Amino acid sequence: MNKAYQETLKYPQKDFDLIKEATIGITVTAVLVLGAAAIFGAPYRPAVTNQQIAQTQPITIMQTALGDLDGQGEMAQYGPPYNNGSGHTQSILGFHPGTFWGTPYQLNTAKDDVLTPLSMLAKASNNSTLANDLTQYNNASASQKQTWDENLSNALNKATVQNGQVVVQSGNYGPVESMMNYELSLASSGLFSGALNRETNQGVYRWNVQNDLLFLQGSALHKVAGQLDMKGEQWGINHDEASYPGPWWLTPYTFLYQIPPYSTSAAGDEGAAFTMGLLFLILLLVPFIPGLNRLPKALPVYKWIWRDWYRLGKPDRKKMQKPAHSNT
Repeated sequence: MNKAYQETLKYPQKDFDLIKEATIGITVTAVLVLGAAAIFGAPYRPAVTNQQIAQTQPITIMQTALGDLDGQGEMAQYGPPYNNGSGHTQSILGFHPGTFWGTPYQLNTAKDDVLTPLSMLAKASNNSTLANDLTQYNNASASQKQTWDENLSNALNKATVQNGQVVVQSGNYGPVESMMNYELSLASSGLFSGALNRETNQGVYRWNVQNDLLFLQGSALHKVAGQLDMKGEQWGINHDEASYPGPWWLTPYTFLYQIPPYSTSAAGDEGAAFTMGLLFLILLLVPFIPGLNRLPKALPVYKWIWRDWYRLGKPDRKKMQKPAHSNT
């Protein structure tokens, strides 16, 4: 008889019907899941759209578009994998894996988010005024563009909204104010997303919706996230959009964002990811780490699992009746 098998005979042997246990387990789980779904419902909130933000926060749309145009916006300076900026490049002791793959998803915010959509609008609507604005802007010197952009950027900080239109003080904005108004109009109409997701490969289907997804990154989505208690400092990754409970299993991960140095470091995301990776690796290697691999014997959990056997006084196999064969 195999020695390993003989060793197992030290412990009580019982019949086990795997199919029966699996059927019971699946049935109970299904009932619990369906019951929880019926009681709590499924968290659902319609996607935040450019049109929605344009109609409720028109100044935000214009500031976002202007930041994309002048290169000072969040996505304009984001960095890999979209462009060569450094706004979101994180590094710990010179290690920055976010830059390893370069910029495979090229994003030129001025061209992709502003100039091309407005050119499409001017052409589709035969709008000579907008076409002339674009020509004037494209032909201007870099210093002139910067002056117009900075003037309007400062003015938008004090802008007001009247009847859905953004009103700024008179100033030297060149064609930029008009261009931003057309951008806002395009977003309010609901056509802006289509312009951002324009097909570029002459195909039938749109495979790349990157520009539409990224346009609102920054102030607009942060405001929405704050209202839903889903920002990082609000334990956001643990919160669902609507119903309780949220993804509680992510608590260890999001906990790190609430404490220094993760909550204060510019490389907080990278630090949290590395920390969780290290903890997982330690857990994975527990059987091979001296000291930690003795924990199962040091902790009496096994006694609770085998409490019936211990209650019987730890009978050895010689005092036991011949065991029944297991179905497994």
